[in-house]
Amino acid sequence: MKSKKWLVLSALIIQACGGGGGGGTTQEKKMVDLSTFTNPEPNIPTECYTDTGLIRTGKAYANPCYVCHSQANTPYINETTDYDLTLNYSFPEEILKMGNPWLNAIRPDLTLANIPIPTDSEIQTYIRQDNWNKAYTNRGTGDMKYFPDIPPIYEYKNGKYSLINVDSEGFIKDTGWRVFKWKNFPGYFPTNGRIDSTFIRLDKPFREKNGVFDKNIYKKNLAIVECAVKGIKPGEVCKGTEVGSFTMPDYYEGDAKDVPVVTYQYPPGTEFAHPLYYLDPANTISFKALRLKEMRYSKKLAYAPENEGGGEEEEEEESKFFWDKGVVFNLSKNLLLAAFIEDQNGNLRPQTAEESKFCISCHGGISGTVDGTYTYWRKVPGADGWMDQDYNLTVRNIKDWNYRTFEGSLGPNLEKIIAFVKGEYQLYFSMTDGGDHFRSNEEIRSRISKDPSKISFMLSPNDNIIINPDLINYLDKDGYIKPELFLPSQERAYGIDKQYRRVVKAQAFKYGRDVFDKPFGLSSGGNSLEKLDNVKRTGVKEEGIWAVIKTFLHIE
Repeated sequence: MKSKKWLVLSALIIQACGGGGGGGTTQEKKMVDLSTFTNPEPNIPTECYTDTGLIRTGKAYANPCYVCHSQANTPYINETTDYDLTLNYSFPEEILKMGNPWLNAIRPDLTLANIPIPTDSEIQTYIRQDNWNKAYTNRGTGDMKYFPDIPPIYEYKNGKYSLINVDSEGFIKDTGWRVFKWKNFPGYFPTNGRIDSTFIRLDKPFREKNGVFDKNIYKKNLAIVECAVKGIKPGEVCKGTEVGSFTMPDYYEGDAKDVPVVTYQYPPGTEFAHPLYYLDPANTISFKALRLKEMRYSKKLAYAPENEGGGEEEEEEESKFFWDKGVVFNLSKNLLLAAFIEDQNGNLRPQTAEESKFCISCHGGISGTVDGTYTYWRKVPGADGWMDQDYNLTVRNIKDWNYRTFEGSLGPNLEKIIAFVKGEYQLYFSMTDGGDHFRSNEEIRSRISKDPSKISFMLSPNDNIIINPDLINYLDKDGYIKPELFLPSQERAYGIDKQYRRVVKAQAFKYGRDVFDKPFGLSSGGNSLEKLDNVKRTGVKEEGIWAVIKTFLHIE
């Protein structure tokens, strides 16, 4: 029965992406045996290997796990299985035996020893070369079968960066794609090595009326989707969109008039594209280099029933999974994912099966997402959000608002903490005692707090950024986030670029693609676990941080 199910799914993915059939035998060849992987669980990301302080100090005082694993944002995740991951390490036996597999982050001396570190001039020359346009030109053919039809949006000429192919409303030529700005997920900042753009495209019926493109219809449907994924239900008033306030309808408009609006879900056919760049401080628009590290793509296939996601997904139980030229399914099987990464020469290629499985769990099985995404439900409200992500360098429009809605509501089960938490970043910084999951980014500390020793309410309980908001240093006088919170110094930026370039030269992505400018394993002075044989729990106890987590999880 499983093989028949996968034949149906593989046929569906081929049809959805516009590929050819090829018959059952060809489709069966696209099933990959997980036992061939170097890392048996590449879907468990680097961040999950954080030490909460228990290993290094004997006391758990930091827990960033809640941002991905806590009370579910939507009814489509089984929160009773997900929040356990905030309280306990839950590594499979194979991982417990082998230890942390992401050696590029914790022990690059073992994986990159023979790869020289580029000079400043070498890395600057490299990151200012374009590899996007070649992939775009070859899209739809051969290995680039699933590359999205979006042209590059930056060029570098005469020592200067400029935006191209994007109009003043964020539309990408006549493709239907639109770029948007969103508030970064806690810790996933450029200063920690991640800098990106995000594009959305609704299916043709949502863009047309009587078969003809209608920009007003498209804008309205995009606004409906924005409200839906932010938790606004049909019959309720949605505020703050580019088309003004309106009562949420039961169905979408235009040629999509028969498609029902489902709260917390994107309609079938919704596509996302997500280019990840090298860092370049010379780009005063957005800090993004011309060269891409990756291009990621996803497409919603069907609405999902409630409580489908969670900890016991069928994908995890099977010994094989579907892979085709970089394309896989997420855990709930209603979202397809494609990803392209650099080859040794810097050209984009489809990710291997092992590299692709890295993407799966974050997009469908954790409470920190909405319908498998981190982005559109965090879009900057209204017309201000229809621009490329600039981290407030050119347009100030990101504040430290809380969760989900335009008004900044924390949600019905999180109201207990609204009285003393100003924003989600404030809580994240205090919960983690820093600006990243491993507390290894030293230069961000002074950007968070006017006194870098007073961030955590666990380590400085009488004077910290929650009890004393006057310590907060990452907001300007008008309450907008200062760009320097998000962005690294020039030295750190090029240091991260250099380390990642070494991974590309070695084609060592199976040992991790998340790198900082220096190692951050426990043995090298960081806070990333290495040996896991004695790790049974995070060390969360009744006192201190546990009290806050119980509040988050609505546990009496």
